[in-house]
Amino acid sequence: MPITLNSIAKQGSNGSAMMPIIQGVGRAAIEISALLRGAVFHGALGAAGAENVQGEQQQKLDILSDEIFLDEMRATGFVCAVGSEEQEELLVIEEYSHANYVVLVDPLDGSSNLDIDGPVGTIFSVVKRKTCITDQPHVSDTLQSGQEVIAAGYVLYGPSTMLVCSVGEGVHGYSFNPASARFELSHPDMRIPASGGYYSVNESNSEDWLDQMGDKLDGMKKESKLGMRYVGSMVADMHRTLLKGGIFLYPADSKNTTGKLRLLYEAIPMGFLMEQAGGKAMSKDIAVLDINPEALHQRVPVYLGSVAYVDLLLK
Repeated sequence: MPITLNSIAKQGSNGSAMMPIIQGVGRAAIEISALLRGAVFHGALGAAGAENVQGEQQQKLDILSDEIFLDEMRATGFVCAVGSEEQEELLVIEEYSHANYVVLVDPLDGSSNLDIDGPVGTIFSVVKRKTCITDQPHVSDTLQSGQEVIAAGYVLYGPSTMLVCSVGEGVHGYSFNPASARFELSHPDMRIPASGGYYSVNESNSEDWLDQMGDKLDGMKKESKLGMRYVGSMVADMHRTLLKGGIFLYPADSKNTTGKLRLLYEAIPMGFLMEQAGGKAMSKDIAVLDINPEALHQRVPVYLGSVAYVDLLLK
């Protein structure tokens, strides 16, 4: 019998509590995947005519994916609030405001790829609330370091739809099987290769990078002999890095002096997965999972990959 998402219940001390939430992520992923496949026929491609809290142009599919994800988290009955990259404030699920868990999500990572039919994804993490269950969930419930993350993962919408997740007991990949209409284990115990692979970065911005990162990357390239691959969707680039090895980086630059990627929605979930897969996750001179968040939409520089290459880059 194929192994399904139900197997998460048997993974470590948090698996049974996380299984319903990750199953909810799976349901959202199936809906979003169907939405993406039919978007061109339903006028769902293109800009929505509004900006998100970061001042970025929202795509219609950003908004629709956000709505789908919130609905599926509500349907679990275990989530009291959702923090979304697409929403300025924490979204409290009133009917389950007494529930124990808060989910943080980038509902459609890489949406600039949509108009060229490129790969996109969803990134999520789960923390246990800090406020009393008799109180209203508060933004402070989200401001927890990666050391407090209970579960994290991503969905890649590519030739197949794949859900990669961890509840703190390794990283496992589940591919959606259209024949059975469910996610089935396809990539057990994912481990990043210690050597080989690619470096992944938008190198056209290198002249604007801070912290001498352009020179550091040049030095790493000469010593490591890594090739370059870059998709422009963190999910797709990270998925390749996990499977093939190498390093993914998004340095701070003169325009984004504190970094571009969001700590809660991108850096921490991906850093959690990278460490669970045997890799390293850094933000300049501090481990990503050791950063204490100060704001819901805080940004940081990110360096994720095989231990040797992260160390070589940041030495």
